[in-house]
Amino acid sequence: MTTFALPSELTLRYRILTAADIDPLETIISAADATENRGRLPLWNEISAADPTRVVWIHQPNRERISITRDGGEPFEIELRDEGAIRALLSYPRLLIDISGLQHNVWAPLLKSAYLNKVQTRVLYAEPESYKLHPSPASATLFDLSIKFDGLEPLAGFARLIGPQDETKSLFVAMLGFEGNRPERLVMQVDPLPKVIPVIGVPGFQLEFPAFTVACNRVLLSEYNAHSEVRYARASCPFEAYDILCSIRKEYPDHYMYLAPVGTKPHALGTILFAITNPDMTEVMFDHPVRKAGRTKGVGVIHIYDLQNFHAA
Repeated sequence: MTTFALPSELTLRYRILTAADIDPLETIISAADATENRGRLPLWNEISAADPTRVVWIHQPNRERISITRDGGEPFEIELRDEGAIRALLSYPRLLIDISGLQHNVWAPLLKSAYLNKVQTRVLYAEPESYKLHPSPASATLFDLSIKFDGLEPLAGFARLIGPQDETKSLFVAMLGFEGNRPERLVMQVDPLPKVIPVIGVPGFQLEFPAFTVACNRVLLSEYNAHSEVRYARASCPFEAYDILCSIRKEYPDHYMYLAPVGTKPHALGTILFAITNPDMTEVMFDHPVRKAGRTKGVGVIHIYDLQNFHAA
């Protein structure tokens, strides 16, 4: 018998997703230029072919703007920092945002707009069947996931002009993944160095993944004396990640929280939800990876998260 809690009631999981699983009133938002199998599900093409008004396709030409194709019309561009344009884009009764193939700098501002404007929203995330192994056995990471990192820059809609009032009371909470050099580089941008609290995805998408995560982040865990501060949340559950952040907030009520969503995308989703609902004491730190084409294979379990019935703590 497992001692882990059952998955959240706000999560549905599928091995095969069909049109019957999609609310007919939902407008689907999906990446049009994803480089992974899971990033653009064939079901979206089928639904779009039957009714072009059901799917909004997003191209990501650069970090500052997106190109939109909807209703079978010509593409048009909007700036990701243009909150009015994003609000107009999301003016549908219900949304299903597929974040599997969207970059964080795209889906995070979309999610923030939908949440703050009370649009009924569900979020979909498709796991891959497998990750591409790194060709170098001496690499700090087991999997070959990114070409480079464009560096620290705020996500659109999450920029902070004022930091903590007392810089000695700050936390660096990192959602850990397979690229251990990412949280290491980010925490070094904070001066003075904050207390480091890592969050590891347990249970993982696969049984061995938590051990891989610890191995890939051994330098961070050791150099910042963070082994005793590790927290755990199901790798596939944004709501557990959100709850962990709430518990850390209660434990350190007078601390400013630097949040690094560099682990699983569901953990990043929970982190962004926490930042949206706690804007005055959080700062999202993100390093904008350039992902390798073919870094994953296949489509694994598909998760749909019900945000329309999510209530912030």
